Parts: sequence; C-alpha cells; structure tokens
Amino acid sequence: MAEQVLAQHLVQAAEIVEQQLDEELKQMDELEEDDLDVIRQRRLRQLKKMRDQKERWGRKGHGILQEIRKPEEFFEFCKKNERCVIHFYRETTERCKILNSHLEKLAKQHWETLFAKINAEEVEGMAERFNVYMLPTLMLVEGGKTHHSIIGFDEFGGNDTFPTERISEVLAYHGMVNDKGMFDEDQQDD
Repeated sequence: MAEQVLAQHLVQAAEIVEQQLDEELKQMDELEEDDLDVIRQRRLRQLKKMRDQKERWGRKGHGILQEIRKPEEFFEFCKKNERCVIHFYRETTERCKILNSHLEKLAKQHWETLFAKINAEEVEGMAERFNVYMLPTLMLVEGGKTHHSIIGFDEFGGNDTFPTERISEVLAYHGMVNDKGMFDEDQQDD
C-alpha cells in the first residue's frame, strides 16, 4: 500500500516537472527575433561589465598571490579591496608552503578577492599586532575589517592532504569567494 502511494506521488511530481518544462519550451519557441536581440544585447553588456571589472581587479593586484613586504602595504590592500585573504606564513614551515600552493591556485580562480601573504618573521610587528600566534594563519578581511581568522588546518580537515576545493568551500562559507564564479551575476541560480 505505502509503495503504491509513493509511486503515485512520484508520478504526480514527474508530471508537474514535465508540465513546467513544456511551458518553458513553449515560451522559448514563441520568442521573436527582437526578443532574442534584446537578450543578446543584455548579455553583451553583462560580459563587458564583467571584463571591465576583471581589468579593475587586475590593476589592484588580484589574480595572483601577492607578497606583502611592509605594514603599509597590508593596510593599503585591506583599504582598497572589498575582500582580502591574507596568509601569515614562515618560509621554513611546511604547512605554510602547502597553503601557499593552494592560495596561488585560488588567486587565479577568484579574482573577486585579493590573496596575499605576509612573512610573519620579516615584516616586524604585524603578527603581534593581529595576535597571530600560530602559523599558518589566514586572516579574512572584509570591508577593511578582520572578519575571521583560520588558524592551522582544522577548518580544512585537520590534515595536510586536503584539496584546494576544500579551502574554496571554507572561504565561500565565510563569504570571501563567490562559490559559483567570480562575478555577482554568476551567483544567480540557473
């Protein structure tokens, strides 16, 4: 009896989905050439806007993992960029090398966020100023303010063998990268 009711519900759900798809196909079939031109023009404007934004980000240093060598650079990056992921590292720490490798990949994928690293030993006073007591530490800065710090690898699974996608997921959770693409337009559900 329960199987029959379940089967009926599944058939009803499939019929509803099929009906919705038929309606969408009908709307697409009824599009006039002028309608298609409007859609094309809108998409071209959107693509131009996205290209221009990517160029602006590139001029600010997005797209690569930046090296911060002076405290002034740190504050300038955080002031001029909406979102920054700053890695406090030490050259001789193996986990810092692992994280740098992942961040280099993410910087190329997520131009919407500035990725930078700061050598905690060479840039004096910065680690102390921000209470960085363990390396690696990722400082997440949004709107010029520290939003969250990721200390060590616990949020990535607690071991050294996590994939780059795991960092991307954690950063998306904290609002530091767009999980569907680098532009707000990409965030709309398809």
